[in-house]
Amino acid sequence: MYLVVGGSGFLGRYIIKNILELTDENILATYSGNEPVMVNNRVKWVKVNVQDKSDVDKLNEMLEKGAKVIYLSAYHHPDKVEENPKLAWDINITSLAYLINKLENISCFYYSSTDTVYGEGGLDVLFKETDKPNPVNLYGRHKMLAEQITLAHNGNAVRFPFIIGTSLVETKPHFFDKIMSDLKAGKTVEMFEDSYRSTLSFNQCAKYLVMLIEKYGACEEKIINIASDNAMSKYDVVLKMCDEYNLDKSKVKPISIKNCEGIFKAKRAKSAVLDNTKIKNLLSLNKIELEF
Repeated sequence: MYLVVGGSGFLGRYIIKNILELTDENILATYSGNEPVMVNNRVKWVKVNVQDKSDVDKLNEMLEKGAKVIYLSAYHHPDKVEENPKLAWDINITSLAYLINKLENISCFYYSSTDTVYGEGGLDVLFKETDKPNPVNLYGRHKMLAEQITLAHNGNAVRFPFIIGTSLVETKPHFFDKIMSDLKAGKTVEMFEDSYRSTLSFNQCAKYLVMLIEKYGACEEKIINIASDNAMSKYDVVLKMCDEYNLDKSKVKPISIKNCEGIFKAKRAKSAVLDNTKIKNLLSLNKIELEF
């Protein structure tokens, strides 16, 4: 059995998709808002508020011995974390600590982290898992502490890059869908050309995570970057979308992040490029490139 905490989000839905495709396991998946429309006889949806200890207690009672746990729940928008630090702390730290301490007889626990824990980088810097975290905002500091809580319970943390792809959430489009819609309508879109990440698709990130769990269970490598070989700006990513879907590249306008100070409340790292040697070695992959 898999338990996917936060299975109704963008990444969660792709993780469920890949568990169904790559394994024969049943899935217990949590949601906090409206119940997902998706129906599959191997998937049981359970409404869980991770801040509610009684919900977590009931969830623990539903688990089969040896369950594989993927934890995705988070208060994750950096600006909102700055605006609501107490709520963010309760969701990102307190709730995680209670849940991971409560779950019994599980075989592994994987926490979904992010490249924001590394802080400011650049094209000439490939962050390795052994590099000291230096997040530039409160959200990054929360993720760093959540990783430490996970590791203290012998869990694993996977650090994802900027992730993009069409939404599987029936009621919520993703950034990818909005950009596609605008380009198909002939609208101009502006994208940063000087901010770089090791971008992958939702499906790739989900697939590599499920492959990792199926191959190793609780992996001895406790922190793992899941990332592309290539550093890409959002401008590069959208040009690749245009190539893939035969859209007009002339409608994509490059802008500089240097000229956009003040747009975000929380400070952002301009670039965070990841070294993916470890995940390629673990899964025997020769290359990892963005695929839509």
